[in-house]
Amino acid sequence: MLALPAVTADLNFMAITLYLLLAWALMSLGALAMVSVQLRFQNDIGFMPLARKTVGRLLSIVTLLFSLLLLYSLLCAYTVATGDVLHTILSYLHITIPKPLALLLTALLLSSVVYRGIGAADKLNRIFMFIKIAACFLLIASIFPSDHWPNLALGHNAYTKNGFLVMITSFGFGTILPAIGEYLQFDRKRLFRVTVLGGLIPLVLYLVWVASVHAALTHEQLMTLMNSGNTTETLLQQLITITAKPVLQSFAWIFSAICTFTAFLGVSISLLDFLSGALKIQRTKRPKLALMALTYVPPTLIAMLAPWLFIQALAYAGVCCVFLLIVLPLWMWIKCKWQNNNSLP
Repeated sequence: MLALPAVTADLNFMAITLYLLLAWALMSLGALAMVSVQLRFQNDIGFMPLARKTVGRLLSIVTLLFSLLLLYSLLCAYTVATGDVLHTILSYLHITIPKPLALLLTALLLSSVVYRGIGAADKLNRIFMFIKIAACFLLIASIFPSDHWPNLALGHNAYTKNGFLVMITSFGFGTILPAIGEYLQFDRKRLFRVTVLGGLIPLVLYLVWVASVHAALTHEQLMTLMNSGNTTETLLQQLITITAKPVLQSFAWIFSAICTFTAFLGVSISLLDFLSGALKIQRTKRPKLALMALTYVPPTLIAMLAPWLFIQALAYAGVCCVFLLIVLPLWMWIKCKWQNNNSLP
């Protein structure tokens, strides 16, 4: 949500809507295919084991590479974003710390939640999501008086590769479906319901959010946001400027923080689960410290050394999403249908 206003800055809202609908449709189709395949092979959790069972060893190796690129790119991006949010909030509280330290602190804090298991992350995520939706609508309501709706017609319809790839990544919930399948004990109805609603709810929120921000900011502000090296921090500052009343500034802080925290938690669980399956490290209630180190040390170091990677990392992740969350699940689903005489749902 924090990247979308930036990568769509030079598009008009009609084009944004069409691209978001296309991204949602493609990713939802891939996610439903993934759920069907996972229900067929309940003892093989994760993309790589499922790929090995359905499309062969060679494609499973390709899946391994794309999965690592996708999940590490996402976690790197969200580590940068969480660090930006913490750094901005602390600066408004007149607490000055180096930005690399802010990145490290948020990574340590949120990884400690993941270490307690998917159940703990799920409970915290539910609380976060409730607060996030409330803060989102309060923030939208607070910037509504500043909205100039004719602004939505400004911009062009031209396709932008990075913009569409970030939109694809915005519906990348398919990465966590293997972990959710196991968590929900492979309950078919609940899994399909979670998959459909898990894509539909953010689609609506994205459209409302982008429309509100694009109508509130001037074209110059949008261009500044698009070219900023600190996208999250720049957007947060612009929203705080728009919501001039001090009491409304907290909505921008809370919303931006929780956007990044929920994304960080979801990707962390996906990467932890993937590494556990790929390295054949037995799952326990609490992951082993070596697994935690493999999950968090590489993206945290990259984020500390190159914090400008936020948008680029999301775009790289989008390339991986196209293969991993659209092409591969549909390929596996077709292979399973053929092998099982069309009996697969």
